[in-house]
Amino acid sequence: MNISILADIFSSSAIVMILLGTVFGIIVGAIPGLGNNIAIIVMLPFTYSMTPLSALCLLGGIYMGCAVGGSFSGVLLNIPGTAESICTTIEGYPLAQKGRAKEALFLASISSSIGGVFGCFAMILFAPSLARVALKFGPAEIAVVSILGFIIIASLSSDNMFKGILGSCFGMLFAMVGIDQILGQSRFTFGFTNLTMGFKQVALAMGIIAGRQMVIEILKAYRKGDRKRQGLPDETAQIALEQTSPRKVLSYMFHNEKLNVIKSAVLGTAIGIMPGAGCDIAAFVAYGEAKRNSKEKFGTGVPSGVVAAETANNAAVGGAFVPLLALGIPGSNAAALIAGALTIHGIVVGPTLFSDHADVSYGFMYGLLVSAVVMAVVAITFAPTFARITRLDMKYIIPPVVCCLLIGSFSLRNNMFDVYVMLAFTVIGYIFHKLSIPPAPVFLGFILEPLIEKNMRMAGTIAGAKEMSLLTFIFQSKVCLLIIVVGIIMLVLNVYSIKKQNKVKAEVGK
Repeated sequence: MNISILADIFSSSAIVMILLGTVFGIIVGAIPGLGNNIAIIVMLPFTYSMTPLSALCLLGGIYMGCAVGGSFSGVLLNIPGTAESICTTIEGYPLAQKGRAKEALFLASISSSIGGVFGCFAMILFAPSLARVALKFGPAEIAVVSILGFIIIASLSSDNMFKGILGSCFGMLFAMVGIDQILGQSRFTFGFTNLTMGFKQVALAMGIIAGRQMVIEILKAYRKGDRKRQGLPDETAQIALEQTSPRKVLSYMFHNEKLNVIKSAVLGTAIGIMPGAGCDIAAFVAYGEAKRNSKEKFGTGVPSGVVAAETANNAAVGGAFVPLLALGIPGSNAAALIAGALTIHGIVVGPTLFSDHADVSYGFMYGLLVSAVVMAVVAITFAPTFARITRLDMKYIIPPVVCCLLIGSFSLRNNMFDVYVMLAFTVIGYIFHKLSIPPAPVFLGFILEPLIEKNMRMAGTIAGAKEMSLLTFIFQSKVCLLIIVVGIIMLVLNVYSIKKQNKVKAEVGK
């Protein structure tokens, strides 16, 4: 590495772009319905007149900032700002309801920074070798990895496996609505033109998590008013924020979450380098693994869940750039947009990038590393201010949250259809709540279905061209065999873990 590259990174223009990009990313990530893709697209035209390095620092900062921004609205308002913040919302919001909002935000911020730094170091040190591994993942390998995601569903629904699987089936069914990825034909649209667009992940999350919670809170407020009219005492009390600090949270993580952080960072980076996987799947995998190893009841505000999800989804950011920089294969939609920004400046990503444009490639990687640190500083600084939102009475919170849900769902595609979708999923979410169907398997099924279907059908086409069955084609791949062996080990560990949890619950219940 040339010293001049570091000098370029710490120049005034690059640092300013990193700061602006990270702050903008956190803000946009916290707004439901937007996310990193829209944030990058909005800022892309402003990069035309910049130097390639400044442009990449700005866009990389946005990508990194969005990954933690979504957790803010999730923790405080129960609205996942981005798809990858769904798992954080499941644990973070209950923490906030217990008066531990600052702790949840500090956990998310610090974990995000650690995951981001880990992913960036992996990208800097192992980009060529990791890229070669990513290249071995064809349609069959990605399909097998996606199918093994149902093992994660087992972890996410250990309380009731049947309801977890049922929820994932609903999620897969919702994902199948729209245009067939291979044939280009509409399906499950029932003659409604708007359904050809399919459902968006964030609209699903807004309805099943946030919308459902708003219905619950509105009913609570009605019962509260009814008790008041009857002269009965109020059962609710204002949430008091705990006295905590980043130092205390960091100390807690060092003593209690070291293994969780390391495991989640490795999983996030590994999943990030697989094209098409993305930060959301990384968060779910790490969250499921944390739940499998925890003795606490997830979904009630467990810090380990927040740490695992935020560490993994930010580690996946660095991982997503490994195949892009070394092979020209974007690991995510945001990475593809940043590749487009490079093309605008006349730089082609791929094997020759490090030799032809070493200053830009290494400068971008170190800039992304700096943005991971800046992200933590900015998020931690403003966390106490945002945490005060939880001290407001729900009658002041419900109207703005409902407005955020309506505006956020509309902004997905500037279409009222997504608003109707969000409202429909609100009803579905409340029904699922009454039936005790957990939300996490629903989202995982929704995310996995397109990957399984697309890659399995592509693998079947390749197998047909080679005049062999699909199973024969899969088992001929050493990578597939390795993935299956790992999946079997995970399944055995999950079954053992679930039996152990049930045994502990039975002993406690005696």
